[in-house]
Amino acid sequence: MLVGAILSNHLMDQGEATFPGDYRTPASRMPTWARVLIALFVVLLLCVAYVWFFGFQTLILLEARYLTRKAPAVRLAPAQLTDSAISRSPGRKLSYFGYEFEVPWNDVDEAKSGPIPDTNKAMIVFQSGNSLSIWHGSPRAFLNQVLSNDKIDQNTLRRIVGDEALQSDFALYRTILQMTPDKMTPFESQSDAANQALLVLVKGFCMPPGSESGVFAVSAGEFSGFQFGRPANPSGEVSVRLFSPASSLNFIFVHTAGGPTVISQPDINRILQTLHKSASPAIADAKSPK
Repeated sequence: MLVGAILSNHLMDQGEATFPGDYRTPASRMPTWARVLIALFVVLLLCVAYVWFFGFQTLILLEARYLTRKAPAVRLAPAQLTDSAISRSPGRKLSYFGYEFEVPWNDVDEAKSGPIPDTNKAMIVFQSGNSLSIWHGSPRAFLNQVLSNDKIDQNTLRRIVGDEALQSDFALYRTILQMTPDKMTPFESQSDAANQALLVLVKGFCMPPGSESGVFAVSAGEFSGFQFGRPANPSGEVSVRLFSPASSLNFIFVHTAGGPTVISQPDINRILQTLHKSASPAIADAKSPK
C-alpha cells in the first residue's frame, strides 16, 4: 500500500494523468483563430438565411416606419370618442343634400354660404371667420374611387383587404384605418407584408390635416364614421367622414386662428347628434332651431 501511494504521488508530480485516456474535447484543442472563423461563418450563414427568408419583409417594415416619421397620423387607429357633451349655444338649423342638422352658431354669413353650383359641395361661412364645408357622395364613392385606379381591380383589392371590407365604404375605411405599422413584423409571408404595406400607404393618403392629434369612431343617426383630429389642433381643421347605406357625408370644420369663436368637441357633437334626413327637399334652410 505504501509503495502504491508513493508511485501515485510520483506520477502526479511528473504531470502525468492518474487515469488512462485524454478526456479533452476537440474544441479545447482547436486554436482560437479557428473557433473565431467558425463562429463568423455561422453568423454569416444565419444572416444570409435571414435575408433570404425575411429580407423583403424587413425592408417593407423599415419603409413603413419611415412613413410613420413623415406622417405620424398613420400610427393611429380609431379610438372611441370620450367627450359626448353637446353644445347648447343658440344656433341655426340648416339643410343640405336631403339632410338637416343644427350648428351651434347663429352668425352665418348668408352672402358667402350655400351650395356651390355644379358640385356636390356646400360651404357655410361664419362671421367669426370659421367655416364649415359639406361634401356629399354616394354610399360607395370611396370604393369606386379606389377601383378607378387602373392598377387595382376588385379581385386585387379583395385579396388585400378581404371580402368584409368590400361590403361598404365604412367597412373599407375601417379596415384601412385599423392598420398600423406596429402590427407589421418581418416574420410573415411576403404577400402579407406587401398587402399591409399597401394599406399603410393608402392610409397615409386618406388622413386629412389635423389627424395626427387623434382619430375617433363616431356615429350620427343612420351614419357611422370617423372624426379626424381634435378641435383646436395646430392645423385648425377637423374632418368628420360619415357613411350610411344611402349616402356619405364629409364635414370639414376650419377654425380661423385668433378668431372670437373656438370650435369645440361639443359643437361638433351638436351637428352629429342632430343630423337626420330632411322632411322636405329644400336645399338650404336658415330657420333658427326651436
